[in-house]
Amino acid sequence: MKISTREMGLAWVTAMVVILGVTYWLGAPKAEAWKDAVRERDALGLKMKEINHLLGDQTNVNRRLEALRQQLPSHPPGKDVTAELLMTLERTAQQHGLILLRREPEKEKSVGDLYEVAINCTWESSLDGLIHFLYALQIQGAILDIRQLTVTPGQGGPDRLKGNFTVDCAYTRQGAGSQTSSPEPEQKKN
Repeated sequence: MKISTREMGLAWVTAMVVILGVTYWLGAPKAEAWKDAVRERDALGLKMKEINHLLGDQTNVNRRLEALRQQLPSHPPGKDVTAELLMTLERTAQQHGLILLRREPEKEKSVGDLYEVAINCTWESSLDGLIHFLYALQIQGAILDIRQLTVTPGQGGPDRLKGNFTVDCAYTRQGAGSQTSSPEPEQKKN
């Protein structure tokens, strides 16, 4: 049996098509995995550059952190500061025409030597009063920070608004650098 040149050419073309098809079928997932690995390597390279930049700027970041810590008020260990924080918040709200309908402080949380009390408030005000109140909180520095704010139209006019916000109040404790949990309130001795 003699194979003609035409049949030999068709056999080669068929063999090449089969080889290329099998190669594509087996190699496509590997090629996609390789592309994913290249993308991941590039992303890690960018993260490394960012980390190296931050590490190089560590002294500046530490200096700024210490400046922020110096702005925080300091209270003695064991003193309940919630009432003082609520009065500060109420005073700021009254100065700017914001009415606090409800104030619910959460428990004190500590992270190292920094302490925080979150206060959930329901409020009512005009847009102008809300803006001035938020600005007053912002210029107080690191002491008070609005974490969450909701605003809806209120009753009593087109310019009345109402809503909720959560304000985080940050402070330090004198001589409490190594405490990791909230101090217990002092009990009366009989």
